[in-house]
Amino acid sequence: MAYRANPFLERMSERTTSDQEFVHMFSPKILERLREDCLEGAIHVFRSPPGGGKTTILRAFTPNALRAFWHAKPTQAESYRQLVERGVLDEQQGPQLLGVFLSCAAGYADLPPGAADAGEGIFRALLDCRVVLRTLRSLAELIEVSSADQLDDVRLEYSSLAQELKAIPLGSTVGEMVAWAEQREREIYNQLDSIVGHSAATMPSQSRFEAVLWLQTVRFLYNGRQVAPKRLLMIDDIQKLRKSQRSMLVDELVVLRPAIPVWLASRSIAFADEFLSQGVREGRDIRDYPLEELWGGRSSQQFVTFAQNILDRRFALQTAVPGGSFGQYLSDGLGAKELDEAYPQAVAKLREDARRHKNSMRYSEWFAQADRQPPIINSEVLYDLFVTRILVARDATSRQLSLELTPLTAGELEDRDSSAVKGAAEIFANYELRVPYFFGMERLCAMATSNVEELLSLAAALYEGMKAKQVLRRQAQPQLLPREQERRLREAATRKRDFIPRSHTEGTRAQRLLDSVGQFCRERTFLINAPYAPGVTGVRLSNSEIQKLMRVGKTTEPSTALLSRVLFECVAENLLVTRESSPSTNREGGTVFYLNRTLCAQYGLPLQYGGWQETSVQKLVEWTEVGLQPTRSLALEVVQ
Repeated sequence: MAYRANPFLERMSERTTSDQEFVHMFSPKILERLREDCLEGAIHVFRSPPGGGKTTILRAFTPNALRAFWHAKPTQAESYRQLVERGVLDEQQGPQLLGVFLSCAAGYADLPPGAADAGEGIFRALLDCRVVLRTLRSLAELIEVSSADQLDDVRLEYSSLAQELKAIPLGSTVGEMVAWAEQREREIYNQLDSIVGHSAATMPSQSRFEAVLWLQTVRFLYNGRQVAPKRLLMIDDIQKLRKSQRSMLVDELVVLRPAIPVWLASRSIAFADEFLSQGVREGRDIRDYPLEELWGGRSSQQFVTFAQNILDRRFALQTAVPGGSFGQYLSDGLGAKELDEAYPQAVAKLREDARRHKNSMRYSEWFAQADRQPPIINSEVLYDLFVTRILVARDATSRQLSLELTPLTAGELEDRDSSAVKGAAEIFANYELRVPYFFGMERLCAMATSNVEELLSLAAALYEGMKAKQVLRRQAQPQLLPREQERRLREAATRKRDFIPRSHTEGTRAQRLLDSVGQFCRERTFLINAPYAPGVTGVRLSNSEIQKLMRVGKTTEPSTALLSRVLFECVAENLLVTRESSPSTNREGGTVFYLNRTLCAQYGLPLQYGGWQETSVQKLVEWTEVGLQPTRSLALEVVQ
């Protein structure tokens, strides 16, 4: 199937993508990561920053998408098999689950501007009638008729539990229920403009949400046969609701203990889990799915496998570059030209260090070994030069003065080496010699920060490079060399950083804070003894400092309240990634705020987690207001 100019720019959640295209781009790895109990009766909350894949998961269970999966069995066998195993599809009869998709993106948070008690009743009433309408329209899609008006042959029956319904009638035909829901919605909107002049008694008022109970008790009979025996209610974008509406919705749904699965999707919320209200137990009453953990959490390899599947599916839809896998067009090793240019410079820097220690025999054997010309120059021998410099600097700053004259042996050099030191050597080579660092499939996936939309944006930049090389060299494979990959990825990182003021409420302050954190991390990463190897990519607030942000109120300093808003937005928008930090014998627990991994490329920082430095609310306030004032010129130097 020929595709648009760049298949990585298309977002699967967008309705401009047809269901057939959606199915071809959808990765079965997503279904593999969903828990076995995700279709059991309970409240299931899917959370992630923007672009994390929430809406994509929900769309996969809508009627048209399920029917497309069923028809695409020959080409999408893996997704088809998993849906059959979960009982969502039947091999002969097709979709068995009626997925009802509703978005809170508009029309709820502004209901109404006053009269709180009436507002709750209106919110419940409006949501109920829209769920009923969406259910009937989804039913039309499931049995492949053009609209709910053509469902005259469908009969509605109810179980005995439906007698408990007070606000929703038990109509026996689709036409009756559509007429009721549309009339109910008109009544609500007719009264909203004049709500101040109405008493609570004249406004639509309900004491609970009933649409879930209606959906789980109704049976649909089409031509004498029951259809859609399984149900799934999906409510997207609940972060768009007011906090009181969101809390009320979750609380009341939990109290109802629905017999059908109810999926709620929302952007991540910083500092507190607002979905889990008092008395609600995660795991029993509500099941939480942070998508960054679903895609692998800290296990980068799991996300790499998932990401490769997504990228290969997109890559298969284009025709500009010869077929194959996306990764095969990304060179994952430094070329001879890059090594030949960098190696002599690295040797020269090592010799400068050796001259500083010329009066000491302690490192003579280390320097001599590093100075020997290797038979083959590869990336390993290049990085070994930086490893030697780091370990010499560490030993020189840490050892006590002594009369020991015995040189350190080559074996001791190897013993002190580690993966963290090698990681520091790689980023040092990138900083000092411009040796490419941000290239290859694994680092592309790391830069995505477990976020599908970021992955696709970065892949789109690389794909443009592949196309350009294909035009220039029609006879050669348009494989992107490491330096070409890094240039395009860092350009994408710069665009992300530059776009922050235009795409976030506190964007200018957020950009200033992130730039300050990036500069602060660079100053502590590029110390020649690499004390925080492979580098610093985040800052930590202790629990005491976090409490200062949590106590935002009328007596709070305006600057602290502002910082709280900026941090909240940065975490919610995936610009900062939080990780809990456990207490130790000499410090209390806290929260580490790591830079988004794409922004790490913007600031020239390594992509590993783990390296962080303690900070304070006061310092972050200063960074937010005026930025970090440089304390020294950035150069590789020793910290005492």
